[in-house]
Amino acid sequence: MSNEFVNLDLLFDADEYRRSGDCPWTFFAYPTSLARTDGMPPDDEACKFLGEIQGRGIDVAIWVNGIAENTSYFACKRDDIQRLRDDIQRLNDAVVELENSELFGDNFCAKRTEELFALLENGA
Repeated sequence: MSNEFVNLDLLFDADEYRRSGDCPWTFFAYPTSLARTDGMPPDDEACKFLGEIQGRGIDVAIWVNGIAENTSYFACKRDDIQRLRDDIQRLNDAVVELENSELFGDNFCAKRTEELFALLENGA
């Protein structure tokens, strides 16, 4: 199963990953109650962002209620946030690259998260 931007079949199980002793690293949040039927956020740009991260070879998950109720998160595995050779951090580098691009813009994750939670507060 896949949608236009994200290959849903490649998403890892964040709950199982946590039960194995590693905590998923979150980098985007949105209200679960606003999620599409496939669990993705209601915003195509956010879905596209996740697809871009996935396309860079980073394992990603949708972690539902992982930290807070009615909150879903984009998450990755611990290995993708640790410093690797030459101080490379795969997730951080990918997020910085995407947020510095014209495709998404500065602070995309923080701004879009705030916008999606504002929709909930405004009765969406």
